[in-house]
Amino acid sequence: MTTQVELFDGATAALPDEAELQRRFTVFNADFFASELPAAQVGWSNRMRIAGTCDRRHRVIRLSRAYHEQFPGDVNDTLKHEMIHLMHAGHDAAFRAEAERIGASVHCREYPGLHPRARLTYICPHCRTVYHRVRHERLFCGRCARTRLDERFMLVLRPAARGQKAAKAAKKSRHSATATHSRRPGRPRQSALGDLFASGVASLPR
Repeated sequence: MTTQVELFDGATAALPDEAELQRRFTVFNADFFASELPAAQVGWSNRMRIAGTCDRRHRVIRLSRAYHEQFPGDVNDTLKHEMIHLMHAGHDAAFRAEAERIGASVHCREYPGLHPRARLTYICPHCRTVYHRVRHERLFCGRCARTRLDERFMLVLRPAARGQKAAKAAKKSRHSATATHSRRPGRPRQSALGDLFASGVASLPR
């Protein structure tokens, strides 16, 4: 079957309206799924940061406007990804097989602001793609390990940059100095243990 994907695969400055998204859903359903997917409402979200979501229960697909303003050429890819979620809830082996079959990505791309609370940085040892996460996780690169969980592409936690460590150390040093010099003249000096606690060196057992 000749697919019509190439008709609107190019990156454009303006994002398609919701009517166009709905039309693409119909085209992709016919081209990639033999029109067997259930009908779904497709639209934009102005609040979401990740590429898209799929509510299987209510059959609603939402694409992030903020994400696709960063990557306007990924609209079709995200839509196909979310359409697979109408059949498969998670990113398991069945989902990955479908994604490979229709040429859809498994994970969205990273961009500044995607994870505003992220404090950890992971990197793929193969393609060097960087991922930002809020908590420690066992992760695999969505670009390299497409069809199975390949240990070669397990993400590695990247330590904080040397400059960040130096800045934190300097901030801690300034804080300690301020605490030490803020004592009023004539105030009885703390015990040795009290000095340790004031400087942040010692802590109570947990």
